[in-house]
Amino acid sequence: MASEKELFVTKQYVPVGQPISSNDHTVVYKVKCMAEKGVPDGILKMYRKKNVKALYTRLQQLDYSEWPHIYNVKYFDESTLVVEEYLEGQTLAERMEQNRAQGIVFSEKEACDIMDKLCEAIDILLQFEPPIIHYDLRPSNIFITRSGAIRLLDFVPGTPKKPKPLHHMLEFLGGIFHEMLTGKPPKNRKCTYRGRFETIIRRCIEKSPEEQYDSIQELQEDVEHAKTHKPENALDAAGIPYTLTIPFQGTILAFEWVLLSFFFAKNILPTMCLFAVIFFIHCACFAAKRHSFMKENNVSLSIARKAVPILLLAAVFIVLSLAVSFLIVPIT
Repeated sequence: MASEKELFVTKQYVPVGQPISSNDHTVVYKVKCMAEKGVPDGILKMYRKKNVKALYTRLQQLDYSEWPHIYNVKYFDESTLVVEEYLEGQTLAERMEQNRAQGIVFSEKEACDIMDKLCEAIDILLQFEPPIIHYDLRPSNIFITRSGAIRLLDFVPGTPKKPKPLHHMLEFLGGIFHEMLTGKPPKNRKCTYRGRFETIIRRCIEKSPEEQYDSIQELQEDVEHAKTHKPENALDAAGIPYTLTIPFQGTILAFEWVLLSFFFAKNILPTMCLFAVIFFIHCACFAAKRHSFMKENNVSLSIARKAVPILLLAAVFIVLSLAVSFLIVPIT
């Protein structure tokens, strides 16, 4: 006679193909949920040598939309088997990896939308009595469905060594916000992001809980405010110092270009060559310093935001050359 475990994985929740993933701690299969109405697809997770039945039974009973719907939970042979709904979409870790491969980061709007949903999900968990703490929050455990909803995956119980729940959650949220906006987590609690959410990230990743937010709601309020209010100390939306912006340097370059064009039109070649050298050295230094700053501070600009100012500056140079040739030179 088949054991309860054999019936569970051969009759009730039948694996489809090879494991989706497998390591020393967890095995994950896609399954057909024969025991459920409509025979939906599901995910079977086996947590090896780990008893998380009580936690997942509670999640199954609460059945909130912040985590996948749980069909069944069993504990066999010192391992917990959890069957939950099959989600269409991808994890935040997969989205980040795609962005890195393309050399881009999340836009501030995209990152902010994900932060809003994460804050809402975590706030709901903290409001339960006793609160539910997700102690393994990381990008691979945040799932973004095709409709844009957020689901938290792979809950694990806490240990006495873990930090205070709110401190732990805020530190994670600040780190993930930073990584979405820069492509990298804040190393050693150092925020390299420059922009409207900089103060929020810095406060989240503070080492001392007393210097962090007092609640997730307070964090959400600051995020909402920052969406429409530019920080007073932000000289540029991308965090680039004004002296490294194209408008500032472009004004100086335009003046040098006028002199270069003037001496070229006058056919005074030695002086024209001198200003040509100055102009191109200036361009090279400006480009190198700007690139170095952006790389060190993980500032990322869209292709359009990079190209449009350069094209406009080129157009200005053409207009200045014509003005010098047809207006200034004839009267000098």
